[in-house]
Amino acid sequence: MAPLAELANEHELPFVHLDRYRAEPEAVALVPYELAKKMRVLPLFCDEGRLALAVVRADDLNSQDYISRLTGMDVLAVLVEEEALAQALIQYYVAEGQSGLAWGKRASQALDRETPEVHRALNSGREAPVARLFEHLVAQAIQLRASDLHLETSDGQPRLRYRIDGVLNDFPAPPVGVYPALISRIKILAHLDISEKRRPQDGRITLDNRELRVSIIPYLDGEGAVIRILGTGAGVLTLEQVGFADDMLVRYRRVVRRSHGLLLVTGPTGAGKTTTLYASLAEISSPKRKLVTLEDPVEYRLPGVCQIPIRPEVDFTFADGLRSVLRHDPDVLMIGEIRDRESAEIAIRASLTGHLIFATLHTNTAAQAVTRLIDIGVTPYHVMTSLVWVLAQRLLRRLCPACKQPAQDHDLRSQLLQVDTTNSYEPKGCDQCGKLGYHGRLPVYEYLEISDAMRCLPADGNLAQAIYRTAREEGFISARERGLQLFQAGLTSLEEIESLVLEI
Repeated sequence: MAPLAELANEHELPFVHLDRYRAEPEAVALVPYELAKKMRVLPLFCDEGRLALAVVRADDLNSQDYISRLTGMDVLAVLVEEEALAQALIQYYVAEGQSGLAWGKRASQALDRETPEVHRALNSGREAPVARLFEHLVAQAIQLRASDLHLETSDGQPRLRYRIDGVLNDFPAPPVGVYPALISRIKILAHLDISEKRRPQDGRITLDNRELRVSIIPYLDGEGAVIRILGTGAGVLTLEQVGFADDMLVRYRRVVRRSHGLLLVTGPTGAGKTTTLYASLAEISSPKRKLVTLEDPVEYRLPGVCQIPIRPEVDFTFADGLRSVLRHDPDVLMIGEIRDRESAEIAIRASLTGHLIFATLHTNTAAQAVTRLIDIGVTPYHVMTSLVWVLAQRLLRRLCPACKQPAQDHDLRSQLLQVDTTNSYEPKGCDQCGKLGYHGRLPVYEYLEISDAMRCLPADGNLAQAIYRTAREEGFISARERGLQLFQAGLTSLEEIESLVLEI
């Protein structure tokens, strides 16, 4: 008899091989993931008021008693192997996405039974069912590496989605009866007006050392919430961690140490522009230089940097902030986004008078950044004189290294995209990546250094194309080419390359 089976026999407990057993989803959803992981337990099934609970220690009566009081059920302990339990927790909570469905049902029943006073109390305590449900949703988002948690309602039916590696994925939603209470709980934690259901509201929540940015918006038949999970644990990335190639890293470090000039980072929303700018500021931060940022909103706290939030609700815009900040004698200034002619002109004047300016801009390619500034009203001479460097970037999903498989025949798509699919890979899905087939993201970028030859080009309607041609002659590598390098190295899929080509 195996040692664990002997121990189970000694304590008169059942012994189960978890790899041969299927836990019931309704039972698993009774205990939040973080609690199950901390106590090393897994609910298996419910039967006439009893809960079969997988445990790794036969003598851990405190955990069994806590789960019993938490669920209101008698607990029957079942001994399992510790390694098997760890794998099962990932399988049931992460890969299969249990989202506190049972919590929601129990909370909904409680809300239907209780008076309004008890209803308010139920939503105010950390140990209340709705509070535990919210904490479980956030814990699950963190476990899945999600950047955002989306709670929506359509035709009276709630919906839960997590944005993982830039793509939204559906998960089981909380029940209809508990959804309004869950939104109210989020409002309370974010210090928002719980009675206001007609206007959008924004706030922040700090939960277990994680900072959450909350946005509430009214829908036709209810309210929706989007929660950005900022977190403080990972901190600001270094330039090496951003993912720059060695040759680019050398050139970029040389550029960011300049005393003045305008440096732009462009790309669509969610392309990692802020991450790159924060890494750049961290690289050059020094007690001898004053670094100031203007952001809408402030994403992360940067040590040694003066960070100023833009507040449109009190008419404090980027242009207002720029005018005021320049009186505070900054050496380096980061502008969250250049949005209009006024902010662009102030930034360019500052770059020409001894300040190093970092800013973001929404364009598809690096060369288009020049024409974008001209289009919003800045004179071509000032653009080409102040602009030093443009980085256009995107993020592609990285294939899960544990389960990626050789790609099937993609002749038609590869011909349309003019891509060589020899030795290429595609996603499959496994427990390590949550059945998604992807795990993490890869930066794809093109960097354009404004040369003397580019500054001599005529500012006509073909300026972007002329800059691109000149850059190619000087060794410029496009984002499409860098993406293809990642694809041919087996790091990403044809699907991701297709989205990159179509965007550009």
